[in-house]
Amino acid sequence: MGDQRIDPEDADRNDPPTRGRSSAPRQDASNARWNDDGGFEPHATDGVPIPPAAVAPARATKGGLFLRGVLDSALPHQLGTDDEPERYTVAAVFSRRVSPEERALIEGPSTLAVLAERGYPEVGLKVADRRLEITRTNLTMLAGGLATEIAAVLRDVEQQVVAARARRAEEVLRWSTAESARAARVKAEADRVRFE
Repeated sequence: MGDQRIDPEDADRNDPPTRGRSSAPRQDASNARWNDDGGFEPHATDGVPIPPAAVAPARATKGGLFLRGVLDSALPHQLGTDDEPERYTVAAVFSRRVSPEERALIEGPSTLAVLAERGYPEVGLKVADRRLEITRTNLTMLAGGLATEIAAVLRDVEQQVVAARARRAEEVLRWSTAESARAARVKAEADRVRFE
């Protein structure tokens, strides 16, 4: 873990942490910094700018939901000792606050079923403010593929919520259009009434 660190105070502030392991494809830390969206922002390297393609596409969406990295200060103190537990809870920092709809999906049984299908039947996910608590896991398991699976789950959750909101917006628009047409018909009928 070295000096890659996200302090607990950073996890609960809107300011992005300056260091941490990201669930995004890795870049040389000397050639990138966290931008306001929590993604990597390229810097010039030896006078040659890093092309936009080098930045992970998932980070291009402003406000996207992803994990910035592991909150290593919340890891068990026994790690690296003879008393190191086989599995434990790993906290990771979200790029932004999670909506109630997203939280319900992340913590829901369908997400656990997906992780189980992909080889992680004992792992659990719990949203705690700006953190995702990944239970019954370890750093080796996360680095070995679980982090990638969780990143995929978060992308799917975000897409589901966006699609559901779009459907609701379409339903409201259809209702509003139908209601306007109904009101116009009623008014036309009312206007035909003459008290003469």
